[in-house]
Amino acid sequence: MSSFEEQGQAFWKWLENNGATLNSDIAIQDYRSEGAGRGVIATKDIKEGDLLFSLPRNILLSQLTSSLKDLEGVGEEFLELPGWSPLILSLMYESQKEDSFWKPYFDVLPRSFSTPMFWKEDDLKELKGTDIVSKIGKEDAEATYERDIKPIVEKYSNIFDKNVHNLDLYHMIGSLIMSYSFNDELQKKETEQKEEEENSDDEEEEEEEEEQVLISMVPMADLLNHKTGYNNARLFHEEDSLQMKAIKDIVKGEQIYNTYGDLCNADLLRKYGFVDEVNEFDIVELDGPLVVECCCPDADEDLVERKIDFLMEEGVFDECFVIDTEYEIPEELIIAVHVLLAPEDEFQKMEEKQKLPKPKLTQKVKNVIENILKKRLEQRYDISLEDDETELTKLGEFSNKRNALIVRIGEKKILKKTLEKLSSTPIVVEKRSTQTPLNHKGLSKKQKK
Repeated sequence: MSSFEEQGQAFWKWLENNGATLNSDIAIQDYRSEGAGRGVIATKDIKEGDLLFSLPRNILLSQLTSSLKDLEGVGEEFLELPGWSPLILSLMYESQKEDSFWKPYFDVLPRSFSTPMFWKEDDLKELKGTDIVSKIGKEDAEATYERDIKPIVEKYSNIFDKNVHNLDLYHMIGSLIMSYSFNDELQKKETEQKEEEENSDDEEEEEEEEEQVLISMVPMADLLNHKTGYNNARLFHEEDSLQMKAIKDIVKGEQIYNTYGDLCNADLLRKYGFVDEVNEFDIVELDGPLVVECCCPDADEDLVERKIDFLMEEGVFDECFVIDTEYEIPEELIIAVHVLLAPEDEFQKMEEKQKLPKPKLTQKVKNVIENILKKRLEQRYDISLEDDETELTKLGEFSNKRNALIVRIGEKKILKKTLEKLSSTPIVVEKRSTQTPLNHKGLSKKQKK
């Protein structure tokens, strides 16, 4: 028996010993040959609604369950850190602790990742033009490490080893959380609960509107892989447990999938390190600055800023406009183009009335949007769609370059098909301004005497 199998069995036993209920008709399966690591398989036919497994809440790993919170000094200080930092520190601590309660769990978690955060420069070049590049966030992550994590590690040298609990481990743990964690829908942070008690009625209402769930690591649930269109299980959050149930019949030998969400390939690759070659949820983003550039190449800067502010206040203009596999031009984009093209006097009326124009696809607006799509397609990528598709046929089954190509191809196809659909979309003819009626000689009644 390989260590891979031994670790899986030890993890299964750990779950059972700590109150988990595991369906005897499922098993942990090795899917490394498919580039997916571990997964869960049906060993017998499973009916819709069947319980696959149930996990007691004490088995979840978060800053509220980690033993780090019980240590003097650091236990109070690290919980005050913003964002993911308390959870990251908890996992950095528990993952290197030989007697950690969660050691059998950490033994089955990956130590390396295929997300772009860890790609070498040559592979990152393959992402040029895609919507991933600006979202990898490595610099921001390392700034958080320097600001939040490193000072705690150095301050509590009796708990942390700066040579072990370092930037590399931080990136690994951050990627684990990105790709394996769940939002615990029924458990809020204790600090938020205390704040709610102290707030006024109005502040309490605002807090409820912006209520945040606790991010937790959920052993076993995170072994289920994702494949677009194949979701057959769902995690249900109960007061005393988390329960994974079949949401459709599952045939013996089928892999059990839990969806990560309706994600485009760019997000699947950035967060989880894989793509689906066929993905109905693929999208393309048209950046706001590109839209402004195409609409206002020579316009007064102050006027352009006023227009952008107006559009943002009305909820129409954002960082980007999204086009999906329906290949439809968003109404918000049509409205934004109308406003950005409007002469100053016309725009001033919009401001005064606080009223947006209707999303009419006039010839002028259509021409501008075609130009936006063409620029997005031709200026961002160095290689044509046809060359990408040819290159894809030459690559092996799993590689960073292949994943990057699939993302590029998906974006380019959406842009090309959207252009094709737009070109055949009828325009709305603009009404001519009202003029003085003309007689048959071309003279107005006022001119005729």
